Amino acid sequence: MHPILFEIGSFKLYSYGAMLFLAFAVGIIWALKEARSEGIDPDHLYEVFIIIIILALLGSRFAFVFLNWNLFRGEPWWRVFAFREGGLTFYGGFLAALLGGLFYSRYRKISFLKLLDFMTPFIALGYAITRIGCFLNGCCYGHITSAPWGLVYPVIDGFPRHPTQLYASASALVIFFLLRYLRKFRFFPGFIFVWFLIFYGVYRFIVEFFRVSEAVIWVLSPAQLAALLFIIAGIAVLLGQKWKVKSTRG
Repeated sequence: MHPILFEIGSFKLYSYGAMLFLAFAVGIIWALKEARSEGIDPDHLYEVFIIIIILALLGSRFAFVFLNWNLFRGEPWWRVFAFREGGLTFYGGFLAALLGGLFYSRYRKISFLKLLDFMTPFIALGYAITRIGCFLNGCCYGHITSAPWGLVYPVIDGFPRHPTQLYASASALVIFFLLRYLRKFRFFPGFIFVWFLIFYGVYRFIVEFFRVSEAVIWVLSPAQLAALLFIIAGIAVLLGQKWKVKSTRG
């Protein structure tokens, strides 16, 4: 693992922070390139990206601190904001960014669901890149395994473990391409986002069985419970839309 990419004097470039920056940079550049062809005003994107970046970072960090308060108890207060060291929770940043996008859309009087459908594939792409940062940082590792692709995390122990960060990164990349393919359909506003909820939920629910995490209900971790909510919500919306179409035709 390489939690620190390089050092110059007292300055340290942390791998997680570098991958997080790369994730945002790639998503922003790609989104701006395709904005006009998708009917999105690039000027609105500049504004919404600023809001999303700030809220995603704060939401994900605060959620991590809340869920892992034992790691911060007694530490200097500024460690709460030590983003470069890693320690972010996707769900916290995801929900904070969604709320920010919703309020921004209402302020600008633009379609929130249209903007959300456009942005959603880039969420998956950014997630894939960020998980590489988790791998380099040596966090979010898996259970001990005898599989030939098991990797040793020296800061943990000398046993090979599931590289769950790489599982997550590969899964998110697949989700990104699936969502890009589904853009040609878009049967209703929010269609792409709904499928993201389902795809992400399925991936996260499965991979969590291989990842070291604390179970809270039966053998399920908090992330798996949230993933189930994503799946149920996504399927409910799809079924609701299907019923709506049938009732209209009837």
